[in-house]
Amino acid sequence: MRSSADDLTTRARIRDAAIGLFGRDGFSRATIRAVATAAGVSPGLVIHHFGSKAGLREACDHHVLAQTATQGREKTDPGSTRQLIQDYLNHPDQYADEIAYIRRSLGDESEAGDAFFDTVVGQTQDIINAGIAAGTIRDVDDVRTTAVVIASNSLSMLMLGRHLSRALDAYVPEPHGIGPDLLRQLTLPALEIYTHGFYTDSRFLEAARDALRNNSSTNKGREHAP
Repeated sequence: MRSSADDLTTRARIRDAAIGLFGRDGFSRATIRAVATAAGVSPGLVIHHFGSKAGLREACDHHVLAQTATQGREKTDPGSTRQLIQDYLNHPDQYADEIAYIRRSLGDESEAGDAFFDTVVGQTQDIINAGIAAGTIRDVDDVRTTAVVIASNSLSMLMLGRHLSRALDAYVPEPHGIGPDLLRQLTLPALEIYTHGFYTDSRFLEAARDALRNNSSTNKGREHAP
């Protein structure tokens, strides 16, 4: 877990210990007592600071999502993106607990897991809007759906880290999900697609638009049929 201004406080130490344990053991299996032991405090002090296990998870969510939002804003600037990539390649262990926590949250079928994904989509939507305003991202017809697609693509790399590493023969130390070797192989192909596109012209796009338009017209006709 990367250090921040409040990392020397007891509350931050408990939060960081919980992020590590939740990511490793899961939200249901990790206990308040285990978090307290990892943080070097008493279980009562954990409850004092966070009220309950649910309150502790909420604080962890808030912290991890704040980190992803910061990274997202950095990705809108080429210079900051360069620094972010270099920082991860040089210090991957600092991101290990955060990545494991995100993977666990996305695989958790609960309201908290749903809220986590929705927040990531909202952050991505804000990034797209900011990029459009800054002229670094092309304008799109449907920002919300585009945000869902981009967020899903990015998060799937964390969820499918094991399969990606097998396909590319890259070493991924657990619990990273995506280690430096894999990042080196994925970064340029991903950015090439985002920068230059995949198809050479718009024929596939127009074919899809025609199919969706015709399907919409057919369905409307059925709705008004006697």
